[in-house]
Amino acid sequence: MRGASFSQRDDSGEGITLDQLLADPSLKLRLICPGAQGSLKRHISWVHPAEILDIAMWSEPGEVLLTTGANFPTESMDADDDHALLVNARKAVGLPARFSSASTAYREWCDAYVTQLSQAGVLAIGFGVAVKHPTTPMALIDAANHVGLPLFEVPLEIPFSPISKAVSRALNNRHDDALRQSSLLQRQVLKAAAGGDSVHATITTAARLASGWAAYVDTDGTVLDISNRTFGKQAQDWAMKLAANVAEARSNASLTTVFGSDSGRDFCAGVVHDASGSHDRLVGIVVVSATQSERTDTLLRSVTMVTADVLSVIVPRLRGEERRIRRLRSACIGAFAQGHGTAMLSMADELWPSGIPQPPLRLICVDGETRMTEHLYRSLADDAASLVDDGVVMFGEYDRRLWIITAAPAAQKVEGELLTRDGIDFGLCDCSSWQAMEERIPEAVQNLHLRRLGEDGRSFSDMSVHELIRPDLAVVYSQELLRPLRHLPRQESDALLSTIRELLATSFNVGATAKRLDVHRHTVENRLNKIERLLGLDLSQEASRVRLWIACSFIRSDR
Repeated sequence: MRGASFSQRDDSGEGITLDQLLADPSLKLRLICPGAQGSLKRHISWVHPAEILDIAMWSEPGEVLLTTGANFPTESMDADDDHALLVNARKAVGLPARFSSASTAYREWCDAYVTQLSQAGVLAIGFGVAVKHPTTPMALIDAANHVGLPLFEVPLEIPFSPISKAVSRALNNRHDDALRQSSLLQRQVLKAAAGGDSVHATITTAARLASGWAAYVDTDGTVLDISNRTFGKQAQDWAMKLAANVAEARSNASLTTVFGSDSGRDFCAGVVHDASGSHDRLVGIVVVSATQSERTDTLLRSVTMVTADVLSVIVPRLRGEERRIRRLRSACIGAFAQGHGTAMLSMADELWPSGIPQPPLRLICVDGETRMTEHLYRSLADDAASLVDDGVVMFGEYDRRLWIITAAPAAQKVEGELLTRDGIDFGLCDCSSWQAMEERIPEAVQNLHLRRLGEDGRSFSDMSVHELIRPDLAVVYSQELLRPLRHLPRQESDALLSTIRELLATSFNVGATAKRLDVHRHTVENRLNKIERLLGLDLSQEASRVRLWIACSFIRSDR
């Protein structure tokens, strides 16, 4: 093993490889599909005879699956129960039960069946012929070739038990050594986790043990920690493969890893669960990769699973602590905004380890898409020095916005960073002292709104009425207020809406409205009475006229 923690050992101590199993003349096994490069050199962890259709759910990395296909439909689909068997088989792998072409549906099922076995880490499929199927189904062979999973035939005269015994004997030879390896892995990862930066130390230790790289990825694909940032995109891709599989198989709690190879490297991704609460809750994904070799397989899986188990304990605990700190930060910022912040300064250095900025201060109010503001918060929490000139910053949420407080001379860097980020807006103002924050925070909010208008220096009194109203709410308001008119016949509805517009344009001058509509004034008066009755408004009141004006300003143009 290339890692410093393990010494080179004779191959016999590793158990039996797939190549060695196939070479045993007493078993008479015939290789049909050799699989991906290096597949036959991998060591077998166990032999699993099984006939159930959803066997991938119960399979473990390194296993060889033996099956006679007793529950498989025949490839010719000419037996009486073949249609029902194919329906059951497709359901077992998550495919729709309904299909139009039996041959196409059979191939789709074989593809899904073999793909799921490969993703579960199954090493090979051994197919027992002449029990139900005279030969291995061609669709199964094609699927194995496509995925790169070895497939061999077991002749009728060879029971599955001699194959299991051959592997078992080899496994017994390495059992004690494997236990020592596993124990050593666990000790080293746990020792790393006990340090200060536990997640990063765990990831770097996993990379060292695998002689490759390792990463911890959030459920949304964000790479939170990685030993070598060159491989960030690969870590994200493999993490999302596992996340997609977990999402498709929510009922399968045993689906915890994905293993694969690409461009001469082996990859293994493992699920990080919430060990302190609901074990079904996915909190992150570990990805470990190393250069492909015949000895990589088992070690890579072991390192990944041990690391995922350790992080399943660490990460929920850290997140709980982060939530507590985050709430305290919000409370502290809120206290400053309400004029009580001076009393909070004594505890502020515990909430912001980078230190407390010294006045004069720059207050920065950030608003925007939740995902983008959350990413900014994480950046500040993880590496404030990369965003603020002197690295000294206070930050936290208040009134549904993110606030950043720095020394005024040190704010240039973070302001430049905010200008480059999509999906967020910000406003700012200077503050001479901590005591002045109560008065200055509203000014930062005002500056935020002015920046959104794109014209710094404008007064709010210069804004149009439309800018003061949220368009999405105004459209809904318009639809609700004018709904009674929509229920009238089209011609009558259009006439009343036209009358409303002309009344608004003439400041509710009935005579001028009648002239513009080219109707008698009594017609306008009758329409006005009907509008008031239908909408429940008294249009002699200015407030009702304003409500109607707003509704007409944002009315949809489809009527």
